Amino acid sequence: MEMIKSQKIRLQKMLYGTFFIFVLPLYFIFLANSLSLPFEVPKLGYGGSVIAIIGLAIMIRGMYELKVKGKGLPMNAFPPEELVEDGIYGVFPHPIYFGFCIMCIGISIFYKSVAGLYLVTPVIIGGCMALVLGYENLYLKKKFGKVPHPLLGISNISKPFTKIFRLNKLWNILLKWAENRANSWKSWRLGKLRIINHFLYSGLAGGIGSGIITLILGRKYSLYIVILMFIGLIGAAIIGQILVGSTNKLSRPFGYFGSLFGVSAAGLIISIFYPEIFKVLGAFAIASPVAQAIGRIRCLIQGCCHGDNTEEGHGIVVNNPHSRVCALSHKCGIPIYPTPLYSIIGNVILEIILLFYWISGVKYTIVIGLYLIGAGITRFIEEAYRGEPLTKIIRNLRIYQWFSVGMYFFGLIVMIFPSGITSIPETLDYGTAFVTGVIFFLISSFAMSMDFPDSTRRYSRLSG
Repeated sequence: MEMIKSQKIRLQKMLYGTFFIFVLPLYFIFLANSLSLPFEVPKLGYGGSVIAIIGLAIMIRGMYELKVKGKGLPMNAFPPEELVEDGIYGVFPHPIYFGFCIMCIGISIFYKSVAGLYLVTPVIIGGCMALVLGYENLYLKKKFGKVPHPLLGISNISKPFTKIFRLNKLWNILLKWAENRANSWKSWRLGKLRIINHFLYSGLAGGIGSGIITLILGRKYSLYIVILMFIGLIGAAIIGQILVGSTNKLSRPFGYFGSLFGVSAAGLIISIFYPEIFKVLGAFAIASPVAQAIGRIRCLIQGCCHGDNTEEGHGIVVNNPHSRVCALSHKCGIPIYPTPLYSIIGNVILEIILLFYWISGVKYTIVIGLYLIGAGITRFIEEAYRGEPLTKIIRNLRIYQWFSVGMYFFGLIVMIFPSGITSIPETLDYGTAFVTGVIFFLISSFAMSMDFPDSTRRYSRLSG
């Protein structure tokens, strides 16, 4: 039995090492060589090789100290037995990741790879951030009671920066705002119909999202926009039922990944007959972070997507009995992570990045791929701090984290698909965009913020 277990572990190590040491780096090299971007690489001569060597040296030193001092391997699946805090780990908390990212920058500059520097490297950095913030730091805190020293004593170095820009004050303002929203649930009755006050944000998410898409594409693509919007809504409802299910208090759940799966599958099928669908999907990618950021305000009020327990002063406290935080998770009066706020911030950053690439004129599939990768990174991190009891845990990761990993790798594949080039429309069809926006404002408001609480029929109720 022990021999079989040992052989299984050895095989896992081989597969893990093969994928992360050979397969994934080779695919990144392929991306760097096959994609083109309208940017230029800084001319640093041999500076790129110097940067790459420095990054490699940091990596090797980190691996050595992890093996000797930590008694472990540089693999998430086979973590060290001891927490290493001195040596190179006293300077960089995650030197292997840090060194690898630095090495990627240097190699890209040395080989004058535009895609390597402006696309592949940021994707790698984002993936490393997701692993650190969404898994490793939490794992280390759980196992050792603490995490490694901050980068270059960044907590001290950053004090002048945070003071100048008042980041701590800004964060406290955002926390207060999030807490107020989270305790603001109320409703009105119109006969048998109940209208919950977050209808405004549900409606704006669907209305502004569809409006942006229509504004970018124009009336010509209206049919595809409507079809994909409805597929997204239906997919969200189906996945919500499969993964969350129906209870007396929650009979109409919606799942983001259902919407994503539905739109992606429909788009890929349509692309077989109509390649220009990638332009439509690109517009969906641009609009989605905006819609999600607005929709997360609805999540704050409803209490869905809420965080796990945290220390006092580091989260928000919900006391409204109608909130899902209290009604289903029984976390009333307990400080929890403001995970919807994390999502809002992540989506704002992602939107800025996507707009930059769209305006620069890249392939639609690059924008789509970047959305999938960026949204996957954001959701992986956010999900690690969630506290909903209904979410399934598979091999130490929440099921939506596994979906996020899938998004990341699917995004890497989508970017190589051939497509047209992004551009800013010469004329904007405000009229059609307004009509589309109003229609989906009403649809989204009704679906996600209105119900029939006295009914016993399936899908008739929301929580609260």
